[in-house]
Amino acid sequence: MRPVRLELEGFSTFRERVVLDFGGLDLVAFTGPTGAGKSSLIDAITFALYGSVARYDDARRVGPVIHQLANEARVRLDFESGGALYLATRVVRRRPSKGRDGGDLASTREARLERVEPDGATTVLAGDVKELNAAVEELLGLDFAQFTRTIVLPQGEFAAFLRDDPANRDKLLQRLLDLGVYERMGQLARARAKKAGHQIEVHEEQRRRLRPPSNEELAALVDRRDALQRFRAVAADGVVALAELDAGLDPLRERVTAIDRARARLASIEVPEAVDGLDRRLRAAAEERHRREGELAEARQARDRAQAELDELPDKAELARVQSMLESLAEARTAVEALTDEAARLRAEVARLAAESEEFEERVERADAALRSARLAADAAGWTAALRVGEPCPVCHREVETIPDHDATGELEEVEAQHRRITTEARQVAGDLTKAGERERVVTAEIERQRERIGSLERQRSELPGPESVEDVRRGLEAVDQVQGRHRAAVERSSGLEAELAEAARGEDELRRAESELRADLGALRDSVADLAPPPLGPGSLRAGYRSLETWSRERAAELAAERVELAEEGKRVAARRAALVEELTTAAAALDLDPDPAGLVAAVAEASTAAGARVDDAERRRTEDRQTGERIDELAADKVLDEAMGRHLRAGGFGSWLLAEALDAIVVKATVWLLELSNQQYSLVVGDKTFAIVDHNNANETRDVRTLSGGETFLASLALALALADSIAELAPVDAPRLDSMFLDEGFGTLDPGTLDVVAGAIEELASGGRMIGIVTHVADLAERMPVRFRVTKGPSTSTVELVEV
Repeated sequence: MRPVRLELEGFSTFRERVVLDFGGLDLVAFTGPTGAGKSSLIDAITFALYGSVARYDDARRVGPVIHQLANEARVRLDFESGGALYLATRVVRRRPSKGRDGGDLASTREARLERVEPDGATTVLAGDVKELNAAVEELLGLDFAQFTRTIVLPQGEFAAFLRDDPANRDKLLQRLLDLGVYERMGQLARARAKKAGHQIEVHEEQRRRLRPPSNEELAALVDRRDALQRFRAVAADGVVALAELDAGLDPLRERVTAIDRARARLASIEVPEAVDGLDRRLRAAAEERHRREGELAEARQARDRAQAELDELPDKAELARVQSMLESLAEARTAVEALTDEAARLRAEVARLAAESEEFEERVERADAALRSARLAADAAGWTAALRVGEPCPVCHREVETIPDHDATGELEEVEAQHRRITTEARQVAGDLTKAGERERVVTAEIERQRERIGSLERQRSELPGPESVEDVRRGLEAVDQVQGRHRAAVERSSGLEAELAEAARGEDELRRAESELRADLGALRDSVADLAPPPLGPGSLRAGYRSLETWSRERAAELAAERVELAEEGKRVAARRAALVEELTTAAAALDLDPDPAGLVAAVAEASTAAGARVDDAERRRTEDRQTGERIDELAADKVLDEAMGRHLRAGGFGSWLLAEALDAIVVKATVWLLELSNQQYSLVVGDKTFAIVDHNNANETRDVRTLSGGETFLASLALALALADSIAELAPVDAPRLDSMFLDEGFGTLDPGTLDVVAGAIEELASGGRMIGIVTHVADLAERMPVRFRVTKGPSTSTVELVEV
C-alpha cells in the first residue's frame, strides 16, 4: 500500500478542509508544535482504511475523531496497491445524545471503496462499513492490528511488534510472508492422497467387474469364431443353390398363377341383363323428346309476341313517377289556396288587434294620469289632520278657512282598481296581436315553401314525357298490367315446357350413356383377355358381340386347364431336389446353434460370426484393460504414498513452523545489524523460543529481556526491528504476499543523541531509496531538515493547517 493523496475535513484538530499530495514523494516529515495535529494525519490514514485509530482505547469508537466545532468528520485516502489506484472514503457524523461514559456518540454515515479504471472511471467495490473493512483487509492482506505493527507505527504502539505475544507475531509473519501457502500445499497433498485412495478403490472395483476370461475360455471363443467363419462360405453356396432351384420353380409357379387368373377372367365373361330391350327403350325416348321440342317452340313464340307488345307501351315505373308527381302538384296547389285564405283572414285579424291595441294605449295613458292625481290627492288628504281653521297652512302658508271633508283614500282604491283592469286588458290585446302576427308570418312562409315546391314539381314534370292528367296515367298503368300478365303466363308456360324437354332429354341421354357404357364394358371385357387372343368385335348389335365373346371364353378356358396339369408335374420334381438341399443346410446350422431357417441362414451365420468375433475382441479387451488398470493402481499407490508423506510434513507445526522460525531468524539478523549501528555496537537482538531478547555487549554479552530497556533503547530496538521487517518482507515473501510499500513512524526521535540520530536518519534514507515511501513525525529539527519534503502543521484558534515545505 502506498498513499497518493489524503483529504480530511472536520477530523481531529483539522476543522477546515486539508489536502496532502504524496504523489512522487519517497521521504517526508511531518513537523510542528505539540498538539498541532501531526499524529492526526497518520491517524487519518488508518481511519480511512480501517475506520479505527490506534491511539484510542476502544478501536470501535469513531466519535473522538470529529473536531469539537464540527458535526461530522470526512476523510478520503487515494492509494496504490498491486499497480491499481483506489479511493477509500469515510464520513462520521455526530449524534445529539451522549454515551454512557459522557462522550459524544457518532456513527459512520458513509463508507465507500472505489477502484479507478484505466479510462478514469471508477468502480464501487464496497458501499458500507462492513464491506469496506473486509475489502481493505483482503486487498492489503493485513488486519488493523497488523497494519499498525508494520506500515503505520503510531505513538504508543512503536514497540508493539517487539513486545508482541509470539502467537500474534507469528500470525502477522505468516500473513506477511504468506506462509499459509505451505499449509495449503499440505492440505492439497492430503486431498490428493485421499483422492488417489478413492481412485484405487474405483479401479479395483473396475477390475472385479471386468472379470477377464481365462486362457481356456478365450480358446473356446476363438474356436467358435473360426467354425462360424468356415460355415459362412458353405451356407452362402447352399443359399445360392436354393436360389437357383427357386429360380426354376418361379416360372412354373408364375405360369400356373397366370393360367388360374386367366381362367377366372374367362369365367367372368357373360351377357349382362341390361342388354335385353335397350334398343326399344332408346326409340321411345327419342320420340318423346321431339314432341316436347315442338310444344316448346310454340310457347316461346307466344312469349315473344307478348314481350314485343310490352315494349311498345310506356315504362310502368315512369308512369308511376308521373302519377305521383301530378298528385303532389294537385295537393300543393290545394294547400296554397287554403293557406292564402288563412293569410287574408290573419291580416284582417292583425289590423283589428292593432287598432284595438292603439286604443288601449290611450286608455292606459289616461288611467296612469288619473292614478297619479288620485295618489297626490290621497297624499294631500293626509295633511288635513294637521290643519286648523284660522291658522296658516303648512304648505301654502295661507290662513285655513275650512277643513276639506271627502274620502281621498276610497277614491284612490277605486282609481287603482280601474288602472289594473285597463292595463290587464291592454296586455291581453298586445299578446293576441303578437300571436296573430307570428301566425301570419308562419302561414306566409308556408305559402312560399309550397309555391317553391310547385315550381320544382312543374320543372320535373316538364322533363318527363307522359299523359297530362292523373286519369290518363291510370288508364296507361292498367294497359301495362294486362300485357305484363299475358307475358308472365307465356314465360311460365315456356319454363314448364323447357323443364319437361330437359327431363325427356335426360332420359334419352341416360339410355344412350347406358348403351355407351355397355359397349365400353364389352371392349374392356375383351381387352381384359386380350393376351388370350379373343376374336375381334364386329359392327353388329351389342347383344351379338356379347354372345360371340362368351362362346370363345368357354372354349379357351378348357385349353388352359389341360396346360395347368402338365406344369404341376414339373413343379413336384424341382421341389424334391430343393427339400434335400434344405435338409443338409438345416442339419449343419443346428450343430452350430443357429436358426435353421434357410431364408435367413446367411444373415444368421454372418450375425453369429460377427458376434463371435466381437466376443473374442471383448475378451481380449478386458484382459488388456485388466492389465492396464493394475498398472494404474500401482502408479496411484506410489503417488498416494508420496502425497501422504508431504501432507504429514506440511501440517501446522511442521515445515511451516520451521520456515516461520527461519524467517524470524533472518529478520532478527537484519535487525541486529541495524541495532548495532544505532546503539554504537552495544546491543544485539536475539530470539529464543519466539521471544525477543537483547544482548548487551558492554556488559559481558549479557542477555536481557527487552522489557528492561529504557525508553530510548526500546525505540532503537523497535526501529531496528521495523527496518529489518520492511527490508526482509520483499526478500522472503512470495510474489502475491502483502507488500510494505510505505511506512509511517510516529515516536521516539527526540530521545536520540546527535550521533545516533544521524545513523537513524541515514537508515531511513536508505530504506526510502529502495522504492518505499517513508513518513516520520518528529519535533527534532535536525532530522526534519534532512528530509527532502516536509509537511509543516500549524495549530490555529479553531483549526490546524498544513503547509508543504520542499528543500
